Amino acid sequence: MSQIIQLASAAVEAPGGPPVERRDPAIHTDAVYVVYTSIDETLAAVRAAGDFAKALGVPVMLIHFRTVPYALPVDAPCGISPVETDAFTTRLRAEGVDVRVRVHLCRDGRRAIPLAFTPHSLIVVAGQRRWWPTESDRWRRMLEAAGHFVVFVDTSEERELSHA
Repeated sequence: MSQIIQLASAAVEAPGGPPVERRDPAIHTDAVYVVYTSIDETLAAVRAAGDFAKALGVPVMLIHFRTVPYALPVDAPCGISPVETDAFTTRLRAEGVDVRVRVHLCRDGRRAIPLAFTPHSLIVVAGQRRWWPTESDRWRRMLEAAGHFVVFVDTSEERELSHA
């Protein structure tokens, strides 16, 4: 069961006049993006992104920022991306979500963010919440700092209990 709670009115009070309706939506996205972090976390993010994409009527786009060490040419990394393997593709098809996959070869993922997404995109990142910063948490922070709307999917199976 889900519940929608409206936190603020869509109308803004104009000084000395009637309320003025806001006309422009905050999210302008041509796809719901998923950032690859690990195989299991990415599949959880794809499940959540599939629901958003269906509601918005846009496709799901899986983005993998593959960093290439400086010792190698950026256009010729060794090996292939995990999202390009047959095992990952099979698991992705099993989710029943139509996903487009893009791999961005780069030296630094943070500097490649503006090239991968349109401004103010809806991006889904999955990971585990910890008290220390995880890779998923770092991606969430970088994407929010770049002006995107990030949905974080918590994949922790068991919650830590405090014994204080």
